[in-house]
Amino acid sequence: MAEMLTGVCGGTVALVLLLAFAGHLRAPRALPAALAAQRVVPSPLRWPVAAAVIALEGTLGAATCYAVPAGRPHTLALAAAGAAVLFAVYAGYGLYVLRTRPSVPCGCATGPGGDTPMSGWVAGRAAVLALASLVAATGAAPAHGTHTALAVLASVVFAVLLSLLPQAMFDPERQAA
Repeated sequence: MAEMLTGVCGGTVALVLLLAFAGHLRAPRALPAALAAQRVVPSPLRWPVAAAVIALEGTLGAATCYAVPAGRPHTLALAAAGAAVLFAVYAGYGLYVLRTRPSVPCGCATGPGGDTPMSGWVAGRAAVLALASLVAATGAAPAHGTHTALAVLASVVFAVLLSLLPQAMFDPERQAA
């Protein structure tokens, strides 16, 4: 059972990172624009920070996505640990932005309707993904066979739910009030 949990957590993290990477490639100006609206990163550093974040998401997502089905525990541990750090930074940054400028875009680029405003759901999702990354990094080696198929299916479901969560929970009427 521990092997399956590792596979589900690793697969979910990989898919969310790859969805975010694809979203940023689809809309390359969205993240720098969100960073400008958030006014935390200095202007000369916005594009380099955005490029580094996008590259990290793609690299960590691809490495985790490779390690889970290939049964590479060391690669999974390294990639998932990196993802845990990245998501922990996202959670802390999200909470900071939420306290200082709550209505700015989050810069996530994972939902179908574009960027959503920063909310507790964005920071909470990042914290959940950091925890899932830790489970994947420290868990048993992912199992093969039927467990792999179940882990892939569960990972797809969780990744889609976590990617859509902030937009699904956004209420424009409540935001305006």
